[in-house]
Amino acid sequence: MKFYLVGGAVRDKLLGLNIRDKDWVVVGSTYKEMIRLGFKPVGNYFPVFLHPITKEEYALARTEKKSGYGYNGFICKFSKNITLKQDLFRRDLTINAIALDNKGNYYDPFNGILDINNRVIRHISIFFSDDPLRVLRVAQFYSRFLKFNFTIASKTLLLMTKISLSGELLFLTPERIWIETKKVFKNFNIFWYFYILHKCQALKIIFPELCFLFQNNKLLNYFYLISNRIFFLKYGIEINFVFLCFFFYKTILSKKYFLDKNLILYKVKNFCKRLCIPKKFFILFKFLYIFLLKIFFLNKKNFIKSIIDLFYEIDIWRRSDILSNILKLIKILQLFPFKNKNLFLFFNNYLLDIFNITNSIKSKYIMKFGIQGIKISEKLYDLRFKKIYFFLKKNNLY
Repeated sequence: MKFYLVGGAVRDKLLGLNIRDKDWVVVGSTYKEMIRLGFKPVGNYFPVFLHPITKEEYALARTEKKSGYGYNGFICKFSKNITLKQDLFRRDLTINAIALDNKGNYYDPFNGILDINNRVIRHISIFFSDDPLRVLRVAQFYSRFLKFNFTIASKTLLLMTKISLSGELLFLTPERIWIETKKVFKNFNIFWYFYILHKCQALKIIFPELCFLFQNNKLLNYFYLISNRIFFLKYGIEINFVFLCFFFYKTILSKKYFLDKNLILYKVKNFCKRLCIPKKFFILFKFLYIFLLKIFFLNKKNFIKSIIDLFYEIDIWRRSDILSNILKLIKILQLFPFKNKNLFLFFNNYLLDIFNITNSIKSKYIMKFGIQGIKISEKLYDLRFKKIYFFLKKNNLY
C-alpha cells in the first residue's frame, strides 16, 4: 500500500501558493484494509475515507468509464491492481495530475510540471469531454491563474466548445453550476470566467442573461472595469453577484431598463430561482437596487426627509449588515458616468455617520417618556430628522 498527495495541493505547491486542502490517493489497498487501519468511510459513489488523525481525505485509486450523461454518469472501478498512472489518467488537466510521495518525489506521467512551468492549462486526453463540469472548472482555473499568465491550450478550448455544442451542459444541475460559479465570485476575477464560457460557447447555455454583454463593447468594457475593481478591493461574492445582476439586460447604463423596478426584480428573482441561488442574494440585490434607484430621485428640497424615507425603505436600521455592502456599492458606482456623482460622493463620505447618529435613537428611549403606540414611530422619525439636520449644519452640508 502506498499513499500519494495529489491534485490541487501538488499543483499549488509547485506554484508557490498556500495549500488549503490535501487530497490523497491510496494505491494497492482495499476497502476492508482501510477500515482495519482506522480510516472512516465518507464516499457515496466511490471509496473515500477520512484519516483517523488528520481528517484529510484518502481515496482508493480508481478508473472511470462514462455510462450516461452529465458529471455523474460514470462507472467507477476499484482494485488493488489499479496503478497510480491509471488513477491520474482519469483526471481533467495535466496540472492536476501530478502526485507526490512521502519522500518528496514527484510522479508526473502527463508532463503537468512542464505545463505549470510553461503556464498552460491542458487536458490529459480526449476523455476530458466525458465530464461537462470541466468546462466550468477550466474557466474557473483560468480566472484563478491569470495572475500567473496561464493560457488555455487551443485543443483544450476546442474540446470545451465541442462539449458546449453537444448538449451535455444541459445535464448539469443548477446547484452544481452555482457551486462552481460561487468559487469564482468569492476569490477570483469574474470577468475572465464568463469570458472563457463565452469563448467556448457555453455562456449562452448556462448564463443566457449575459450573452448580450459580448455584443456591446461599451457594456463589456464596464463589466471588465467593475470586475477588476471588485477583485482588487477584495469585495467578494455578494458585490460580485449584485453587479452581475446590474448588468442584466443593460440595466446599469440604460435609464429605460433601470427605472423598470418590477422588470428588474422579476428578472433577477427568476435568475436566482433557475440556479437555486440562496434567497439572501436576491434580497441583498433588491435592497441595493432600491437604494440606487432612490438616489437618482432624491428630493433635494426635502433632502433630510428623503434620506430618512430611503433608510426606512431599505430597512437599514434593522438590517445593518446591508450598510457595508451599500458603501462598497457606492465606491464601485463612482466608475460610471452618472450625472449625480455628487450624491455618491456625499453618501460615500457621510452615510456611515448618518447611520450611526440615527441608529443611536431607540424606541425604548422614547417609551421612557410615556409615549406609546403610533406616536413612538412619529417621535422616532422626528428625532432622527433633527439628528441629521444638526449633523449636516455642523458640517456645512445643509
